[in-house]
Amino acid sequence: MGSEVDIEYFDVKEYLDNRGIYYDESGKNVQDGWIGIRCLWCEDESNHLGIDLEKKGINCWRCPVKGTIIKLIMKVDRCSFAESLRVVRKFSHISALTDRRSHGPEQMPQAATHLELPSICENQLLQIHSDYLASRNFDPQYIFDKYKLRCNGPVGDFAMRLIIPFYERKRLVTYTTRDVTGKARIPYIHCSKVLSILHPKDTLYNIDTVEDTALVLEGVTDVWRMGDGAVATMGDKFTGKQVALLKNLKRCFILYDTEDEAQENAERLAFNLSVTVPDVHVLGLEEGDPADISPEDAKSIRREIFGRVY
Repeated sequence: MGSEVDIEYFDVKEYLDNRGIYYDESGKNVQDGWIGIRCLWCEDESNHLGIDLEKKGINCWRCPVKGTIIKLIMKVDRCSFAESLRVVRKFSHISALTDRRSHGPEQMPQAATHLELPSICENQLLQIHSDYLASRNFDPQYIFDKYKLRCNGPVGDFAMRLIIPFYERKRLVTYTTRDVTGKARIPYIHCSKVLSILHPKDTLYNIDTVEDTALVLEGVTDVWRMGDGAVATMGDKFTGKQVALLKNLKRCFILYDTEDEAQENAERLAFNLSVTVPDVHVLGLEEGDPADISPEDAKSIRREIFGRVY
């Protein structure tokens, strides 16, 4: 199968979802038939890198970068041309698209109704995974047990990764994975959108522990640091579905990373939530992100927000 055919059937959105890259499907800087992401080649603070969903081309409206989807894959995955073709093949669905072209207008794929964690993963904490958690100043066994993590060994699509399940209403809806070696080009890889019941950006990590007050954070390790009542939007960009999950709260606190863009998005989230949530606050750290604060500082924040340490 040639690379040209692969590119034609490459599922851009599934690839971006898998890599945890946020994209806009409409709005400023986004043309019909295109999606927009933050440009990886310039100091882009918006979604100026357009991706043509039909022709699989890329073009930044802010800098001179243009080319095919291959160029983007090589940048995101930090891989060679040959490796990028393997990525294209993995996310190409020729038969499905051929069927849609043969049988009339395109239909949205049916959402999965049941999901299981990869059968190859281990329900016990392996040493290298434990070492990774300890290096982040976590209690490895406590985090592994509390958040129902799994370990993937040296084989499979998620080799040497922690498997991190997402539950909503006590139902497994998706999962993400985190490299524990420090050598992977992509630290986080999500479950395929085809297999997921919900994409990570359509739910909130740890949402089942929320009562009437929530602490909204960016990532799973932030949640591990802050505990029950904390949720993650998986990046500082949020979606309408995530806002809807928080709309009935009495109080909501937002604690994003210290970068300017993250703080701007925290303010936007607060504005959206303030329509239905009576008490919304944006918190800030002096530096870094919540996952890296000390356990003692995390306890102090919890006392202020929830009135208890755990």
